[in-house]
Amino acid sequence: MDFFSSERITDPYPDYAFWRKAHPIWWAEDAGGWIVSRYDDVRAILKNAALFSSKSMGEMDQQAMALPLLVDDPPRHTQLRAIVNKAFTTRALKDMEKQVETLVDELLSELESGGSIDISTEFTIPLPVLIIARLMGIPADRKDDFKRWSDALTGTGTATTLEERLPDITEMVAYFHALIPDRRKNPGDDLISQVVHAEVDGEGLEDADIVGFTLLLLIAGNETTTNLLSNLLFYMADRPDEWTALRNNPQHLDRAIEEILRYDSPVHWVNRKATRDTKIQGQTIKAGDHVYAILGSANRDDDHYPDADSFRLNREKPADHHSFGHGIHFCIGAPLGRLEARHGLAGLLQRFSGVAHTPGAINERTHSNMLRGFHHLWLDFTAATDNAVTGGEVKSP
Repeated sequence: MDFFSSERITDPYPDYAFWRKAHPIWWAEDAGGWIVSRYDDVRAILKNAALFSSKSMGEMDQQAMALPLLVDDPPRHTQLRAIVNKAFTTRALKDMEKQVETLVDELLSELESGGSIDISTEFTIPLPVLIIARLMGIPADRKDDFKRWSDALTGTGTATTLEERLPDITEMVAYFHALIPDRRKNPGDDLISQVVHAEVDGEGLEDADIVGFTLLLLIAGNETTTNLLSNLLFYMADRPDEWTALRNNPQHLDRAIEEILRYDSPVHWVNRKATRDTKIQGQTIKAGDHVYAILGSANRDDDHYPDADSFRLNREKPADHHSFGHGIHFCIGAPLGRLEARHGLAGLLQRFSGVAHTPGAINERTHSNMLRGFHHLWLDFTAATDNAVTGGEVKSP
């Protein structure tokens, strides 16, 4: 079995089900690591940072993936995370909520009142990119560059090799390097200024670490929300009754977001390295072995979720999925992602009474089996003549 199979990009779930049943842990020669697919095993890997190190994420693709926090273990991970923690506090998110509402309204006002729309290009991609640009103090007119750079860094664009991606990555690194002197001299209240002036053990960060932070914030600030919304809209386009039900019951918006995170996760795996010999499902994992924890499979495990292959809004534990990770590496931007998705979905439900797939349209998924979403998603929207979603108002949980 090959792990990095392009055929799995369209629909990985039949393979996941087979792995969980017949091969809950197996060695993938093309990935050079163990593939772990069951809920309890994935959760144990994510929870035990001492046994399963995150440094392996940087070793997979040294030019593109060696980012602070993502590839760090304690104590450095703890120190670095504290730098950006305050940007995502409850109070900070509350202050940010109005900006999100305003941006959603601005983007939706530019859409056609109905008909066929590439909702990825027009809405699900620019929404989180523009939000993270504002947080980082970057001009909004660089949003297309942001997305191009993010695709190059994550390998989700059409470029299939690091050599092809490297020009965009180099351009991105140079752009953020050039911002550092000005933010040192003229600091603001943006995230980049916070990182530039942060200290770890009484010393400032090296320029390379500062750039690494900005790249991480760029990715974390847009990929998950973009994929979350596009996956949900793709699912809803086949189910007009569920779209109507959500319009009439906006109190279920948060459950819909959590269920799509579980049902069709924006992030499908993370990589770890065993720090000592251990066993999973009776299989010996040697110190230094790479282990791929398959989040997208764990989220569909029937042993944990009854009727796991069905989208249900009445899950008893709707948020115990792994789409934002687990343990010390739980996604720091998860609250922002949920906030953006909640208001984005509410705005669409208020504006459109129905959604369906555009006949004959060619959609384009992300070119990755790690990040699952759409670069292009054509949907037919029906303009609403009512105002079912309580004037577009969405209350935070």
